[in-house]
Amino acid sequence: MDQAQPKALAALQPFIIEATSTKSPSPRFLKELIIRATSTPGTYIFTELLQTPAIQSLQTAEAEYKSYLTLLETFSWGTYEEYNSTPGLPELTSVQTQKLRQLSLLSLASPFLPTQEEKPDTLNYPALLESLALSSNHELESLVTSAIYAGLLTARLSPTSTPPRVLITSVAPLRDLRPQSLPAMLQILKTWENRCTTTICGLESQIAAVRAGAAERTTLQRKRQEVVDAAVIQGENDSSKPVRPRDRRGNKRDLDERMEGEDDEDVSSDEVKMDVDDGGDVAGPVGRAAAGFGGRGTKRNRGRGGFT
Repeated sequence: MDQAQPKALAALQPFIIEATSTKSPSPRFLKELIIRATSTPGTYIFTELLQTPAIQSLQTAEAEYKSYLTLLETFSWGTYEEYNSTPGLPELTSVQTQKLRQLSLLSLASPFLPTQEEKPDTLNYPALLESLALSSNHELESLVTSAIYAGLLTARLSPTSTPPRVLITSVAPLRDLRPQSLPAMLQILKTWENRCTTTICGLESQIAAVRAGAAERTTLQRKRQEVVDAAVIQGENDSSKPVRPRDRRGNKRDLDERMEGEDDEDVSSDEVKMDVDDGGDVAGPVGRAAAGFGGRGTKRNRGRGGFT
């Protein structure tokens, strides 16, 4: 479908060359040119041909030839229903009829159709049968299928819905804008702009709310952490806190001093006993001296791991 417009423009180029290269073309020549252009397979867009000075010269031609200018305008932006409602237009061939009906499908799926407000649902089977002057659902389905295979639109038939509808999802850019469609187009674009603005404002509000919530949670978490840290520091500085077992053990020097003090107490008790026992054999200071000497020697030897 993306290549539909370039292909249609390429198919129209020979007729544009004829219209621009022919000097003083006659109305009859231009009539035949329009018939051939609208009947040739692959020609679905007619803007460049319609705007050539030669074709525009038909505005001042006789009514018989001027009607072909109106016919070309109908192929450019009109519908088959408009063709039937416009008096004095030339009769269409079967090929022209098929092509104009296919192009009408593109216009009926467009929001710029002037009758859009009067007929909101233009794509159901009854409305399409009336607009395209078809007599059966089979003819309508064949027409839609041919337009799909020609790359003019993307659609799906829904004959079991109520009412049956043609679900058109996209159309090729082959239709020209009719002059009176510009105000409607501007209004639609304005509505679209307002919707986009409203959506953006809503998204910005949600983003701001998420950021505010995240900042609030961060602040609350920081305050909680500060309370926990203060409680831990206060607990470490509290003198009433029980001493842990590792604090009771002390260091190695304290343990050695404590052990040495216990040894001194043991030695003092032994000296007293020796003084009492030796007092019956050795009298006087000599005995006490000997006893004291023996006690000190015993203490030194015990500390050195000597005799017992």
